[in-house]
Amino acid sequence: MNYWIFKCNPEKYNIDKRLMDHEPTTTWRVTRYRDKIAVGDIAFIWRTGKDGGIRAVIRIDSEPQEMSELDHERKYCTDIDVGARIRVHGTIINRFECLSHIMLRDYPGLEDMSVFRGFKQATNFFVTQDEGKLILRLIQGTT
Repeated sequence: MNYWIFKCNPEKYNIDKRLMDHEPTTTWRVTRYRDKIAVGDIAFIWRTGKDGGIRAVIRIDSEPQEMSELDHERKYCTDIDVGARIRVHGTIINRFECLSHIMLRDYPGLEDMSVFRGFKQATNFFVTQDEGKLILRLIQGTT
């Protein structure tokens, strides 16, 4: 099992309203690591922006494949293509108030996460096993 960060721009997808919807089934766009993201992996949903950070956890339920946005999610899309793109099906397994990007960057063991360096405009970021386990422990402390 691998861990990932899947970023969400709230100007294009209203992640906060989506997380108030109790429907657990979701899709998420995959732009990188198509050959590595797999069924059973865990993705942390990262809201971008000044109030950014991790908002939810999803379990990956399908291999990346071409599919359209799910009908029940389209109402949360404000500026993205809902047509067929490479995506994964997933299940939202945890929703919570934001784990701030500031707190995460300052937390020992998370300061070097890939989302903080390199190509920041991407959607998908690899998270190491140690980072993933640490993030899960932090999330358990918030719920």
